[in-house]
Amino acid sequence: MPKRYWWILITYILCQLSGILAVITPILHIVPVSQRAGVWTIISFSITLIVFLLLLKPEWSKIHEPHQASLADSALWAFGGIFLVFVAQIVAGLIEQHIFGESSESKNTDQIMDMAKMSPYVILVISIIGPILEETVFRKVIFGSIYKKTNFFIAGLISSLIFAFAHMDKHILVYTLVGFVLCYLYKKSGRIIVSMFAHAAMNSLVVLLTFSGIQNIKQQFIHFIGGFM
Repeated sequence: MPKRYWWILITYILCQLSGILAVITPILHIVPVSQRAGVWTIISFSITLIVFLLLLKPEWSKIHEPHQASLADSALWAFGGIFLVFVAQIVAGLIEQHIFGESSESKNTDQIMDMAKMSPYVILVISIIGPILEETVFRKVIFGSIYKKTNFFIAGLISSLIFAFAHMDKHILVYTLVGFVLCYLYKKSGRIIVSMFAHAAMNSLVVLLTFSGIQNIKQQFIHFIGGFM
């Protein structure tokens, strides 16, 4: 794995652990307490994105590679990926509820949405910056590096499990299956932008449903399908 990929992993971990700085950073003392978490989220994720872009600069000028899909096919995979991710969530949700007896509620999602309601500018992180960082780390770096030495299933399973546990949520199966779908989109297209687009669209849809007041539509759909089955 290239040295820059290790630095990407280290930077991402530091970003995730930097929340303590929201409390001790002097400049944030001028920000209302209720807004500090949101402000620091924007600052830390934006800095991380800049670092990622600088570390990946050597790859910016790479010409079209043989294994990459055409732009037209990549666009189809990107938009079709939104549907695949949604289906993966529904299937995993049904399995968790009807086999393992898990609730459809997600504390991780609820906490993020609560922050977004309190600090709307955090939506930029949820919908764009976050997916870019996560796809770079979990698909491009982790999945891509393991895939070169093993196969799709092993690389997809390892990277998706890490992706799931990193979200610190009880819905391990949901995140793992979604991770697999995103790995598949990256593998089939050969373009990380495809999985980034699908991931960003998925997150944006959650935000849209939440702020439109129908955030439970997915859970209701899962219950409906589960009852029908």
